[in-house]
Amino acid sequence: MDFFSLPVQPDFTIIPNYPGGYYHEISNKIHQLALQILCICYLYNDQKIKITSNFIAEHTGADPSIIRYTMLDLKKKNYISSKPGPGGTTLSCDLSQISLFDVFELVADQNESALKFYDLPANATSIDSSINDATDYIFKQIQEDVFQAMKKRKVIEICNSAKL
Repeated sequence: MDFFSLPVQPDFTIIPNYPGGYYHEISNKIHQLALQILCICYLYNDQKIKITSNFIAEHTGADPSIIRYTMLDLKKKNYISSKPGPGGTTLSCDLSQISLFDVFELVADQNESALKFYDLPANATSIDSSINDATDYIFKQIQEDVFQAMKKRKVIEICNSAKL
């Protein structure tokens, strides 16, 4: 099984984003990027490759400046270490001890729901508001279920599931 077929994927859309429609996501791209950075540091470690934001950008498609900001969060938690200049980035933690939720909590906006609707328009009716409230209630339960599952899954599982 590879990373993209894992039961709890770090980023996915349940219902397509369309005008007037609903958009939901379980995680965010920064969470996925943080997981990818950790896995890259782990999987490329034995290959004696200098891991930089540009190297990670080549392998993820993410902008190097976004990668650097995400790496700063990972460094604050001592998940990675890096040396300026020619040093590169290395893993400085045991990924079997780091849950997917630990990484999510580190990089995600804690004030924003992971499952969400668009904001209601000014002309929304009481029925629209009621639907939104009911959906929010259910989404909060689903979000908690997903978070509980993420707390049980470790980052090393992604690394071990990667096809090499």
